[in-house]
Amino acid sequence: MEDAFLLMRALKGDRGAFTQLYDRHSAGVFGYALRIVRERSAAEDVVQETFVGLLGGRRYDSGRPFTSWLLAIARNAAIDLLRRRKTRREVGAEEELLSHPAQSGPDTDAREMVETALRGIPDEFREAVWLCDGMGLTYQEASEVMGCETGTVGSRVARGRKLLKEQFARAGHEV
Repeated sequence: MEDAFLLMRALKGDRGAFTQLYDRHSAGVFGYALRIVRERSAAEDVVQETFVGLLGGRRYDSGRPFTSWLLAIARNAAIDLLRRRKTRREVGAEEELLSHPAQSGPDTDAREMVETALRGIPDEFREAVWLCDGMGLTYQEASEVMGCETGTVGSRVARGRKLLKEQFARAGHEV
């Protein structure tokens, strides 16, 4: 079923529709939130606030991609959480995830290499690269999530990719 239809059903009290939306999008929201708040428990709080926000009357424009709308809610929830907790974004939850990988082998090594490189670039570039390359959003969708112009997203992605290449080169990896 389409996300917009599921949302409409969820807003009318259909728990099954809400569960489908949650099952479909919670992992992506969690991954995105984790990159902002950098703490597993805080990211879980953001996921909860995001999905509660779906039912809280936030208006959805069906002409807009559902995922970018949902991630914009998640971004706002994450920023609000950081403000409330006055946390500093120094310790990455990525380190916790990397210390408990779901699998081992070449894919895990590559993922660790990318995660390490991502931690080495500024937040605005990391977010743009993650949204476009990691989550597969278009520049337009990412601009809606980030609250900036499409051209700005494109510039940040290009600069972020360049910075990632520099991180890989410094670590002795070929790109």
